[in-house]
Amino acid sequence: MKYEEITINHFFGDENLSPEKLSAAEKSAKFENLKQEIKRKEKIFQWEKIQNEISKNCTKLLNTPLKTILEKAWEKYEEVSQYLDTEKYGDENTFLIPLIEHTVVSEHHPKIEVSIGEIPLSTIDFDVHLEMILKGVILKISQGKIQGVNAGKCKSKASLSCEGIILFEDESREFEF
Repeated sequence: MKYEEITINHFFGDENLSPEKLSAAEKSAKFENLKQEIKRKEKIFQWEKIQNEISKNCTKLLNTPLKTILEKAWEKYEEVSQYLDTEKYGDENTFLIPLIEHTVVSEHHPKIEVSIGEIPLSTIDFDVHLEMILKGVILKISQGKIQGVNAGKCKSKASLSCEGIILFEDESREFEF
């Protein structure tokens, strides 16, 4: 799989966030209040249709590229950050930096705002936790930026929660990029 094509969605396999998976989270006070507010303001809306839209949009929230997450983390590593200094190393040099086995932990807190027209009703909070153990990664750095990644393996743990209720959890998805 190409490194540039991997998103957070990849860590949850081929599963989609179906309305059934949201059912546990829907028992929370926030969802119950949202359902009541929708009934009170717009009787024509059916909860099932709103539930389907929340499911579809949640999948879109997970389209953050892995490339963005990893490169931000790698830029903080001393053995990488030193080569990003164009004053020290110039713009013409290219460096291949092998990284030892390392772990990158990433937290994300996407939200879906539910509105009727211009009136916001509620925000549904999600939490994504990724823990990636990376091996065999070689970074290509030039012009003060990470320009590419060669050969690597990733083993991961990932979870997706909605309003504090775990919807997905994957203990060890492993892939090469």
